[in-house]
Amino acid sequence: MTPTLNLVERLLALGRNYQEIGRFHDAEDVLGRLATFRELPADAAEETQSRLAELHLRRRRYHRARRCLAAALAHRPDSARYHLLMAKALQADDRGDLQQADEHYRRSLELDAQQVKCRSEAGLLALRLGRTHEGLDRLRQAVDEAPDDAEALRKLVKGLRLAGRSDEARTAIQAGLFRNPRHPRFRRLWQDYQFQQLYCQQRTQGRRKRRALAEPVLLPFRRPEGESKTAPPAVRFDGPAEIAPLHGPCGPRRPAKRRIQ
Repeated sequence: MTPTLNLVERLLALGRNYQEIGRFHDAEDVLGRLATFRELPADAAEETQSRLAELHLRRRRYHRARRCLAAALAHRPDSARYHLLMAKALQADDRGDLQQADEHYRRSLELDAQQVKCRSEAGLLALRLGRTHEGLDRLRQAVDEAPDDAEALRKLVKGLRLAGRSDEARTAIQAGLFRNPRHPRFRRLWQDYQFQQLYCQQRTQGRRKRRALAEPVLLPFRRPEGESKTAPPAVRFDGPAEIAPLHGPCGPRRPAKRRIQ
């Protein structure tokens, strides 16, 4: 039993080390071999599945990530982090169930209410599902909990713009910039907002110009001064034109003169 445990611990430590230093392919290879073991200690099996899920999420293999997270949740169903990862895997996949992702967000917040990132993601998902009031409340709560978090403010501004509240988004950015006047990320948010507003104005003006060019234009012809609107149009009567005389016969063509060189 001792050699097997030593092998499991060494493989798990090796996969953990590969993942921490950025050798994700090697980490996935080692952890994948470790997951094929029939009998693993509960702690080792849980960590193996959770790390494999993170690697699959990184490579956008959401189906495999959900399968690993389901195995990890079987070992520890009260993990807020695992529920958050499962919600992300469901939301990012085109074939994922958004309602189920929302349930995992709710469960994660019930287990740990201090997750600002989870609350922001849950707010954006609620907006996507059509629950505008609930989604905006979640996004505002995330900003209130972490007023110095530029990412939380960015997601709030995104949600407000999706809800059609550009003026409120402008106020939120200005408040964040007032609290963090020298932070480069808050300044970038303000610059991005100004750029988006200018871009929308230019697009609106371009559509108006194209619509105006597509419509028929009536030229504003003006009547001469003193001419009444009911006066008949002036008609000029000219006599018949004279017939031009016939051309005479052409004379003999002279040969072209050549210059003597």
